Amino acid sequence: MTPANNPATLFDFYAETLAQTQPFDGQYPRPWMTDLTDPLDANCFIVGKNQRNRYPVGAVDHVRHVNALFNRNGESCRALYEELCEPSPTRKNTDRLSGKLKAAGARVLETNVICFSSPMSSDLTRIQKQKGSAIFEWLLARLQPKVIIVHGEGAARALSKVATGKAIIIRMPSLAPPAYQKWHFESEKIMNETVSAATAALA
Repeated sequence: MTPANNPATLFDFYAETLAQTQPFDGQYPRPWMTDLTDPLDANCFIVGKNQRNRYPVGAVDHVRHVNALFNRNGESCRALYEELCEPSPTRKNTDRLSGKLKAAGARVLETNVICFSSPMSSDLTRIQKQKGSAIFEWLLARLQPKVIIVHGEGAARALSKVATGKAIIIRMPSLAPPAYQKWHFESEKIMNETVSAATAALA
């Protein structure tokens, strides 16, 4: 059996996710967004620097948060996000890229090199960066995606310091403002080129 089809492995991964997302500095770490019911089945990561919107402790039960990450027991990643957060401009841009990738057959998981929320990555403390980076490295080692699409110079620099195994790295400009505004007029072309490169790598 492959790991993605092994119920015992999925059960173990769920338990690991519970451990990795324990409350820290007033929020639950948010390691990914996906519509997959088995995140282990992902073969393509979209990776940014870190996410803006936080899940405050007290706003949601921990088990409900993890159920949403696995799109199970009546919960979903997206529904919980929209309940707790105002979708950011970055989220809307990522949705567009993710939709194109999924339409081309990729099994997408969206994450960040620092899986911890702050308005700006510069707002993160050293310990928050360490915690968020450790979660990403655990996720990367556990899922071993075939393709990683990294957007933005900061995310690309941070990713270059992480062991990515045999993953094919595809770089693209940042999906987050204000950097996105510098290339938004070319966004359709650049996104389509990125999807074509990812599709070829996944073939």
